[in-house]
Amino acid sequence: MMRGMEASAAHPTEAMAARGAQKMFGPYPAVVVDWHDGDTVHLNADLGFGIHIEAPLSCRIWGINAPELSTDEGKAALAYALEICPVGTEVTVLSHGWDKWRGRFDGQISLPDGTDFGARMLEANQAVPLTGR
Repeated sequence: MMRGMEASAAHPTEAMAARGAQKMFGPYPAVVVDWHDGDTVHLNADLGFGIHIEAPLSCRIWGINAPELSTDEGKAALAYALEICPVGTEVTVLSHGWDKWRGRFDGQISLPDGTDFGARMLEANQAVPLTGR
């Protein structure tokens, strides 16, 4: 152990959780495979160290709620998502961990121009803010 460094049995993310801090992972480069709806995207991701996930991963966009696909508004939200972030787009994803429904994770998507996908959906009135995860 280095001098002046305290030993800790807890993993850094466990220590963050104990302090009430939000766990985040990434950012990771990823490619959009497809969109399920206006707030769920499927991605192939590069986790670094030669680890590439091409399963693809299902990502619920952090902080927004788009209308359901069964509505005209939901179809419009999906169309707008595809317009600003088409299949094949190289994005950056910051994970907030597993979604409450599991099987997907909550994540922020940065578009190639550096803008936040969720913010763009909110600005275009294609989604509403989602809080209380």
